[in-house]
Amino acid sequence: MTAAVLGGGLLLGVPVTHQPGQGDAGLLPAGSSRVLRAESAEDEEGLVLDRLEQDGGELVFKGSTFHVRGGFTYHGERALRQVAVSMKVSEGISFATEYSNCEYGTQEPFSSELQGARQAVCLIDARVEPGESVDLAPVTLKAGSLAKSGDVDMTVGEAEKRGWSDLKWRDRHRGRGEGLTLARRTGSVPPAARRTSGAYGILFVSMDNPWDLEVRGAVPKGRKGETVTADLALDFHGASVRAQHSTENDEPLANVEVRLPKGVTVLSAPKKCSLTYLKAVNIYTCNYGLYTNGFDEPLLRDGFHIAYPFKLRIDDPSKLTGGSIRVVDAEKRPLRGDADPGNNTAPITISGADDSGATAWAVAASAAAVALTGLLAAALIRTRRTRRRAG
Repeated sequence: MTAAVLGGGLLLGVPVTHQPGQGDAGLLPAGSSRVLRAESAEDEEGLVLDRLEQDGGELVFKGSTFHVRGGFTYHGERALRQVAVSMKVSEGISFATEYSNCEYGTQEPFSSELQGARQAVCLIDARVEPGESVDLAPVTLKAGSLAKSGDVDMTVGEAEKRGWSDLKWRDRHRGRGEGLTLARRTGSVPPAARRTSGAYGILFVSMDNPWDLEVRGAVPKGRKGETVTADLALDFHGASVRAQHSTENDEPLANVEVRLPKGVTVLSAPKKCSLTYLKAVNIYTCNYGLYTNGFDEPLLRDGFHIAYPFKLRIDDPSKLTGGSIRVVDAEKRPLRGDADPGNNTAPITISGADDSGATAWAVAASAAAVALTGLLAAALIRTRRTRRRAG
C-alpha cells in the first residue's frame, strides 16, 4: 500500500516520495491538490514499525509532559527519500510541541458523546536505505488533568489502516516549531518497546488522575395519600473514565441501585431505571445512558450529571422505612478506584404523618394558640374599659 500527503491527510493508493532536482517538497498546504510522485510503488511496502515506547516511568501525573519514541525498519529494495508519519492521541493527551513539517487537527468524533482525538500528520525528508533501522526524535506530549488513561497511535510510511484520512478535522493548522527528524538507530530496541504489527502500533498510557462517582439521596415529606417526588441523582467528578468496559456497551463501569422505602407506591420511575426486584421493597437498577454509534467507548467526564426522579404515593406513614441509592460495580461490589467511596451511598428518607398522629397534634396546637390569643385580647379590652370608668 502506498500513500501521499494531500492537504495534511494521508490518502489511500497515492504514493509519497521525493523527486530529484525539485528540492524538498515538505508537507503540502491544507487544500492542495498537488500529489507527489513515487520512485516505486513497492518502496514503502517494506516499512515496519518495530519500536514504540514511552520514556520515563509508566505512570504519568496530571499536567506533566512525557516523551514517546517510535522507530521502524525498512525492508524495501530502493532508498526512500521521505517518510510519512501519522500520530493520534486520545482525549486527555495533547501535543506539547508542534513541528513545522506536521499538520495538526482534531477529528470529528463518531458520536456526540466523544470530543474527538488530536492527530498529527508529518512528512519527514530523510534518506532511508534498504535494511536500515531509524528512530523518530522523541515526541513531547502532555497529560491533562481530566484523563485517567489514554493511548498514542502511530503509523509510518503508508496510509492509516483505520481510515483516519477519511475523517473531517477541526482546528487544522501547520506546526510552527522545529522539524520532526529521523536518526539512524544505534543499539538494540528494548524488549518492552518492540512491535511486530506492521506499519501501525498503539501505546497505552496510564495517568495518575483521581475520579469520583457521587449519588444524591432525597428527603421528601407528605401526608398519607399524598404524592411526593424523590429527586435522586448521580454526579461524576475528576478524570474521565470509560463508561463501558467493552465496545459492545454491555459491561458498565457502574450500576446505580435504588431501594425505595416500604409504605409507598411507585407512580412513575425514570426511563433509565428498571425494576429488578419487587417484594416488600421496590429495588430499581438505573443506568447513565452513555452509548455511542460506533465501536468507541463513551466516557464519564467531569461535571456529568443525571437525575432520577421517582414519583411516590405515601400509603401508610406508620410503615415508612429508610431507603437508599448507591453506586456499585457490575457485580454489585464497591467501586474500585473511586477517590471518595464515602459518597457512593445516600439515604432516601420519606417523612409522613397520618391525621391522628403528628399532623393532628400540630392542628390542635395551632387551635390552642388561636384560643389563647383570643383570651389575651379579651382580657386587654376589659382592662382598658375599667381604667376609663375609674378616670
